Amino acid sequence: MNLYSPVERWQSRTTFVFALAIAAVGLGNLWRFAWLMGEHGGAPFFFSYLFCLFFIGVPLLVAEVVLGSHGRGSPFLTMSWATDVSNRSRLWLTVALLSCLAGFLLLVSYLLIAGWSLAYAYQMQLGGFAAIALSDAAEAFDTKISAPAGLLRWQFLAAVILALTVALGLRRGIGLFVWIAVPLLITLLGVIVSFSIEFGDLSAAGEFLFAWQPMDFDRGSFMAALGHAFYTLCIGVAVGMSYGAYAPSKLPIVRAVVTVALFDVVVAVAAGVAIFPVLFANNLVPAQGFGLLFISVPYAFGNMPFGDLYGALFFVTVFVTVLGTAVALLEPIVSVLEQQFRVPRVQAAIGMAVIAFMLSAYATVDLGAAEKGQGFLQWLDGVTAEWLIPAAVLLLALFVGWRMPRDVLRQELAREPDILFSLWYFLIRFVAVPVIAFAWLWLSLVP
Repeated sequence: MNLYSPVERWQSRTTFVFALAIAAVGLGNLWRFAWLMGEHGGAPFFFSYLFCLFFIGVPLLVAEVVLGSHGRGSPFLTMSWATDVSNRSRLWLTVALLSCLAGFLLLVSYLLIAGWSLAYAYQMQLGGFAAIALSDAAEAFDTKISAPAGLLRWQFLAAVILALTVALGLRRGIGLFVWIAVPLLITLLGVIVSFSIEFGDLSAAGEFLFAWQPMDFDRGSFMAALGHAFYTLCIGVAVGMSYGAYAPSKLPIVRAVVTVALFDVVVAVAAGVAIFPVLFANNLVPAQGFGLLFISVPYAFGNMPFGDLYGALFFVTVFVTVLGTAVALLEPIVSVLEQQFRVPRVQAAIGMAVIAFMLSAYATVDLGAAEKGQGFLQWLDGVTAEWLIPAAVLLLALFVGWRMPRDVLRQELAREPDILFSLWYFLIRFVAVPVIAFAWLWLSLVP
């Protein structure tokens, strides 16, 4: 019997799938995935992404969930239990250390975007972008970051909602939140897609997103697909380990994770259909990042019929999506403080949310330097994307694939048929490890 068993556990498999799904959807599907498709050949990128997602990303997320389901504790206690059972060195706890650190640093960016999304939703519904010129939308963004007091108030509100959700615990907080967030996300996205199809330029968006342009697809495109597969499933940031520890017993883990991946793909495509027809209807060049989310999108919705309402709904959708990932990123470090250092959950959640808010506030104030490529957000992105997450993912794959006993893994995946287990075991050992190692090397050497 595992002595590290958590106090609570989700009783419903659906709650586990919802929690992992809302975490996986993340920000990347709203401001990056569709742009990557258009820039890297459309359909060739999409099929490469599907390959990376289901044959590399899914096995890695299954590995994280298996560790959590096996250890039934915080990421550190989970890895401690796994190393003891596998008779391996405690140095493998580095997996938990790197994952928790990467997740918390990533949380800073998500909290910033969550607050800004609330600010833009409020301004959109007041008609603040009605019939606005593109230059005025860009100027409004510059004004906000040069005098960020208004943005910081919304970031603080987002931090309060985040802290409250995690502080209320597994069932009354996170569990209740995901049961509200997932149906709300599906409903909001469906409404915006319907609006985009009716008033946007669907044919132009379809040509951009789904055209077959193999000349635009190269090795860099495959690396972009692989990176996005990692990013979108929250691999390497301890989410799988943390939520796996709360998973109900006798869960068919592989099939649950595949369901999450399918949901992620559907939302990613729907987000592209929701945004890009509106952009093309306003003769905007597709973009990604801040330029897309806080300049192009407000301008596009502001110049369309009923755009104020649907633009506000879009930013509410962004907030719900980002908050779902932020909750998942905060939970691992809170569980470490609660289970290993005996800090009450309420104090741990509030304390870490305050630290995350302070860092996100600094990032907002510092954004003028960040636009020149020298700021705090760029540093955070570089550290997490280029070092912490690749290292954590590679060590995770090595430990689960090559250091844990096969019979222990089979026990955790007892609900899966032998052929599915064998396929997963092969992929984690002979596909994930070499591909991750090659990708990290390629990322380090290629400018």
